[in-house]
Amino acid sequence: MKWGLIQKCVPLICCAAMLACASREQGTAYTTENAHSHNDYEQKLPFKHAFDAGFGSIEVDVFLREGELFVAHDAEDIRPERTLKALYLQPISELASERSFQLLIDLKTAADSTLPVLVQQLASYPAVTGQAGKGPAVRVVISGKRPEPEQWTKWPSFVFFDGRPDEHYPAAALERVGLISASFLNYSSWDGSGRLSPEEKARVREEVERAHVLGKPFRFWAIPDNPQAWELMKELSVDYINTDRIDALAFWLENETSAR
Repeated sequence: MKWGLIQKCVPLICCAAMLACASREQGTAYTTENAHSHNDYEQKLPFKHAFDAGFGSIEVDVFLREGELFVAHDAEDIRPERTLKALYLQPISELASERSFQLLIDLKTAADSTLPVLVQQLASYPAVTGQAGKGPAVRVVISGKRPEPEQWTKWPSFVFFDGRPDEHYPAAALERVGLISASFLNYSSWDGSGRLSPEEKARVREEVERAHVLGKPFRFWAIPDNPQAWELMKELSVDYINTDRIDALAFWLENETSAR
């Protein structure tokens, strides 16, 4: 079974991050803290829209070009004014003390060149990294072109990494896993209408439960972006519900909570 070796040798602890582990039990109320703003930079108001909606996780893709980190989905979309510092790090540093959340940074260019620049930029914002004299309000998790897990402990303690269900981690590397993510399409082609088959539901539930056994929060990307899929994520105890529709998911979650 996947992760079998890890489960034998690693204590069942929550990830060593400033946020409490988001792993859930069925029946626990969901709020916008369980919402993940996918490709957040494509929103009309990057960062602020999701933050003001109370989202617990915000995702940004970055490219390294000429020593600067730019926010874009594809290289041809890079614009001089759309830097990570301008759209995210600076506004986050001004609001970081207001509440805790996760910043998922997806590296679109090679880790060996991009991650050192990212770490240097993060270190310039002590309110983000927790170097300002108190614990950080932001959990920074690196996704995309990540370094090999054996290298994760070489990076500053304010940096965590996005794990995968099919990866095996040494104990030290597992402590640096801030999140485990997988593509929903690896398990199902369900489009959000009708019902997910019992066999597919069992497969996706198993991955979520494996993450929770390790004390790690879980997220699927590439899910259908509608209430039927959001309800399924709740049923499966997925920690972060992936969406491009900030207002729609926020409204749905708020009504689900108030209906309890």
